[in-house]
Amino acid sequence: MNAPATLAELHRLLDDDQALPPETATGLTSHLPMALQALQALGASAARLQAFRAAHQAHFHGEAGSVLPGIGPDWRAGLGRFDAYVALRSDFLARLADTGRDALLRETLPLLLQGAAAGALHGPIRVAHAVQAGHDGELASALAYWAARWQPVAPPQEQPQDLPFDTWTAALTDAALRWTPEAPLITLRIRLVELSPHYQALAGRLQAPPDLLPRLTRFAARGYARTRAFTVLHLVTGLRAIRLLMPWVDATAQAAAGPALVHAFTAAWLAARMTAWPELPPAPALPWGEMVRRAVASDDDHVIKLVHAALELSRDDDDPVFAAAAARAVA
Repeated sequence: MNAPATLAELHRLLDDDQALPPETATGLTSHLPMALQALQALGASAARLQAFRAAHQAHFHGEAGSVLPGIGPDWRAGLGRFDAYVALRSDFLARLADTGRDALLRETLPLLLQGAAAGALHGPIRVAHAVQAGHDGELASALAYWAARWQPVAPPQEQPQDLPFDTWTAALTDAALRWTPEAPLITLRIRLVELSPHYQALAGRLQAPPDLLPRLTRFAARGYARTRAFTVLHLVTGLRAIRLLMPWVDATAQAAAGPALVHAFTAAWLAARMTAWPELPPAPALPWGEMVRRAVASDDDHVIKLVHAALELSRDDDDPVFAAAAARAVA
């Protein structure tokens, strides 16, 4: 059996990939750096990481982009401007060298969380994987991608926050089964959802519990385990990422981010096309070791990242729903 890849071996691969664009030639988010970190954390060998990387490099063409002039000293000027990606990355690299990781995360995360839907939640997902990788170049790339694809979800009309969590999730589940937005990409469907009466009726009505993020994560994991819905997978990995990043967000900023995260969650669930994902029989239960083995052997970056996220979530929360979600992913 090959030895697990070391962090140094992961770093060498991430070093080599920093010139790659943050999206593929077809306009989809690059999963390569996220999957490489997840594979290393799951115990994959260096040879497995190299093979996965070689198979996925065919998705990329050209350089990361041209520098956008005129952003100025404030990175906020590049929010939501994909053509600012290279300039943002350069700025974040300089800030990392000047102030360090912790200061940069404390500065950027409160505002970035207001646009957590960025790239179908791949903004926060890539940043969380970069933090775990401990690689400054990858962290700069991840923050730049989140900022460049920053996508705040429009707040709904004023509503009384009168629905307890279980009532609200039941209403959200029902609404998603009665309406399907027609657009090819998750980010575009979220834009359609913002205008829908279902979103307007539900996004502002949740009585947010103190343990909001854990409860949303369990709900998403349960939904994925029952359906294998692709967008819901992103909610599981996205919420795991946001929870990992919260130690760099103070209490005031966390409170301010709460409504925006509920809005993003509501929109993403309604954008998930749940009518196309009927409930499935339970996936066969598997031990974690077998699920990790299957994930490491998989060439599907979403399976790798879902199993990694579910395993990490299970270490802090013994709810069996995370094992059920991982079993569904590798079934």
